Amino acid sequence: MTRAILLALLLGATFVGTQELFYDPFIVPRLARWQQVPLLWWGAAFVPEVGVAVVAALLAQRAREWVVFCMLGALVVTSLQWLAGLLNEPGHHKVVEGGIVHFGVQFLVLSLLLLACVGTIRLVRFGVRSHAAV
Repeated sequence: MTRAILLALLLGATFVGTQELFYDPFIVPRLARWQQVPLLWWGAAFVPEVGVAVVAALLAQRAREWVVFCMLGALVVTSLQWLAGLLNEPGHHKVVEGGIVHFGVQFLVLSLLLLACVGTIRLVRFGVRSHAAV
């Protein structure tokens, strides 16, 4: 359980790191039109977060661990965006304006995305183990 909590906090750290080191300096200036940001850059913006989800899926021994990771990870990321909005960080004002509805919807969507990502990896891992046992 401790591992799931630490990985959720690591997910929050990678989110902030990616936001500050890659998204803000490289993607935001090119957002005048979506075609101006190469598709590869959009993919690269999510690599650290997906990497943490893959590690969480591979290290989890029970379903409870990866469900805790997904829920807590979504809560950490949503809370960090909420905090950025409260601190008047550029690009985060709508988070606070949206209130509890925005917070709830974002938490739900992130939870479902993490559950889908981790669940898919767990399913593939189960299939590989089953195939190797045959």
